[in-house]
Order: sequence, then C-alpha cells, then structure tokens
Amino acid sequence: MDNSTSTKQPEGQFSQEKVFLDYVKRIGKQTDNRRAVHIHLSHLRPYHQRDHHLRIAQNACEDLIAKFSGTLFRLHNNDLVVVTTNATVAQIDETILRLRYLFSDDPMLAGDYDIQADQFCSWFDLEHEYADLIALAVKMNEDLETQIRKEKAEALAAIHGKPAAKPKIPLMPSHLDAVSKAINQADLSSLMKRQSIFLVNKDQKPEALFKELFFSIDQLQQTLLPTHDLLANRWLFQDLTRYLDKRMLVILRQNDDSTLTRSYSLNLNVATALSDEFLKLDHTLGESVRRSIVIEFQLLDVFADIGSFTFARDFLRERGYKICLDGITHLSLPMIDRRTMGFDLIKLQWNQDLTKFLKTPRGDDIRNTIKKVDPNRMILCHCGAEEAIATSHELGIKLMQGFFIDKFVKNWAASKKEQSKSLADAMGRHRAEADQEAKT
Repeated sequence: MDNSTSTKQPEGQFSQEKVFLDYVKRIGKQTDNRRAVHIHLSHLRPYHQRDHHLRIAQNACEDLIAKFSGTLFRLHNNDLVVVTTNATVAQIDETILRLRYLFSDDPMLAGDYDIQADQFCSWFDLEHEYADLIALAVKMNEDLETQIRKEKAEALAAIHGKPAAKPKIPLMPSHLDAVSKAINQADLSSLMKRQSIFLVNKDQKPEALFKELFFSIDQLQQTLLPTHDLLANRWLFQDLTRYLDKRMLVILRQNDDSTLTRSYSLNLNVATALSDEFLKLDHTLGESVRRSIVIEFQLLDVFADIGSFTFARDFLRERGYKICLDGITHLSLPMIDRRTMGFDLIKLQWNQDLTKFLKTPRGDDIRNTIKKVDPNRMILCHCGAEEAIATSHELGIKLMQGFFIDKFVKNWAASKKEQSKSLADAMGRHRAEADQEAKT
C-alpha cells in the first residue's frame, strides 16, 4: 500500500506537474483498487477560481485523502487530481457532490448531475485506465512547459525590444486625499459620458427613454493618476466615487447644455443623495424635471447602511425621483424583493453566463423571479453582444442598455433610412414609367 499523503500546492505554482507525473509512474505496478478523479476547476468561471475558492476545494478533499491513503495534486491551471486506494466510486462521489454544491451557482454546474457525462470530473479506474492517467500527467507537464517557454520568450522580447510596462500601483488609503483633491480641482466635464436606456420592441423603432450620465474611469485614471489602478480595491474605489458624485452634481447644477436638463439617470452613493450638494441641485429642478430623473444605487452601498438607504429612498420618492437598484446579476436577483425595498427599477447585468444559465433546468428559476419582479420594471444592462437582445426578448425585458444596443440602434436607423430611400427610388421609377405610358 502506498503511504503518500496529500501533496498541496507549494509556493512555487508550477512544481506539481512533475511530482504528479513521477507519482503516477511510481505506482505503475500497484494499480489494484486505485481510483483517480480529475476535478476540472479550470472549467469554472474566473470568479470561482480565486485563491479562497481553491483552498476550500482542497480542504473538501482532506477527509477522502485521510481515509483512503490519498494524494492530491493542484495543477498550474487550478485543476485538482485526487488518487485514492480502496475507495469506491460512491465514496469518492460524496466529496465530488460537496464540491459541486460549493460551486452550484457556476453555469457549468447548473444542469442535472450525470456522472457518466460530467464536465466537472474525469474518472480513472487504474486497474483498467492507468495508461489514461499517465497520458494526463504527460499532457499536463507538456502544457506547463509550453507556458513556461512562452513566458520566457515574452520576457526576452521585453528585454531586447520594448520594455515591459510597469504594473500599476494599487490604490491605497494614503492616496485618497491626493486623488480627491485632484478630482475637486480638475475640469471633469470632458470626461462625462452618456449612454441611453432604450425601449426595444420587436420590429419597432427603438426609443431612447433616458440616458445615464457617468465619468469614464479609464480616462479619469489616465488624466489624474496614470501610474495607479483606481479599481484595484473595490472599497476604496467606492469611497472615491463619493467625490466623483459631487463633481457630477456641480456640473449638472452649472451646465448650460439643454440636453442635460431632464430625462437622465445618476448612479450615486446613498450618502451623496443625502448631501448638501444634492439638495442644491434638487432646489434648481422643477417637479416635472425631477419626475424624469432616475437615481441609481449600487447593491453593496444599499446593504452597507440600510437605515441611511431607507431615509434617502423615502426622501427621493417624495420629491418625485424614480429609484433604481444597480449591480444585480442572475445570481443575486433571487435575493431581491423590489417592491419591499421600494425600487421602481432594477438593472440586471447581462453576460454570456446569464444566457447559458437560461438553457439549463435552473433557468426557470430566473424566469419566475423576473416575472415576480415584473419585467417591465427591469433594465438589461451591459449588453455587449447580439445574444443579449434574444435573451432580453426571452425574458420579456424591453428596456436595454449597452454598447451593442447603441450599435444596434444606430444600424437600425441606418437600415430604415436605406429602406426609405429604396422605396422612394422605386416610387420615383413607377411614376416615371406611368408618365411615359401616359404620353404614349
């Protein structure tokens, strides 16, 4: 019996492949009652492959390894390979089911579980499939060597050619004061962007209902602090947005642009909606204008201080503003009760995962949730591809926002213009022919 213990990933990320191959070669004459399972964590979405996810996945295998003289390898692509002795498929599958539960929100695991056609794991009975495990170990080593050669080539190219770009410095608490002063002093009006929310009905002209106003963070970073990464720490960036909020309010209060007088949305912090700067803007707006404005709050900001949010929500609704909850994905949507929380609208982020999720048996959960929320009160945002439109129609959501929607509306208008021109040309030819026949 092999007495090896769990082999965890050490600091050198790329050391496990060789250990894995050596181990498989060493047990070549001791394959009786051995089974291995290759757990494809690399197939999960990136947000499920963070360090804490991988540590938890490894820890979930510890009992199996301890009971059945097991060995665990974490490979460079984040996959796990577990080799056991005298463990049945059912005993191994208990651990796999726990892992599947941990990652059950990932689109890959959204469907019904079929051990014979599982994308999450590959199984090896070493009495009969030892050669397949050897092949896997060899392939993983080859993949690793390929990656190392590529990285070395890129490093040499950087040395002999263009120097590699210096990594940006993550934003730190000590930087906030300097950045906030720069924001307060800079003219940010040129960095303000607008993106419309369209009512998109099948075979009808898309209608722009209102436009979201926001600052381009990429341009802001290049202008104010090109050496730093403003998005590295989400909490510090959230704090930074309070200063951006106030600058946006000043621009709106002082603006002489007639297109910015009504029908827009602002993504604000809850604290900003209760600030003197917002009150100053509010006092310049008439009742009909306020009713055309949507105030958006981020999900994280709302739950950070429910009391302040409730106060801000009641104040804004009394003044006539509409309230929208932003930052919602198909994973967080089931936890939101729009009516109880008092939101007029909810922004649901589109991505390929949402479209794929709807094709699984659990897709009905999302459809039912959207019906409960009311699809007429939802905006499908971040629409960056054509599939977003089909997904929107499937869910009954008619309000859409995103770069692809901007392109779609532009192309739709151009197509209709071309159709109108073709119709006018055809009618002109018909009249000319009729006139010619009348003369003859």
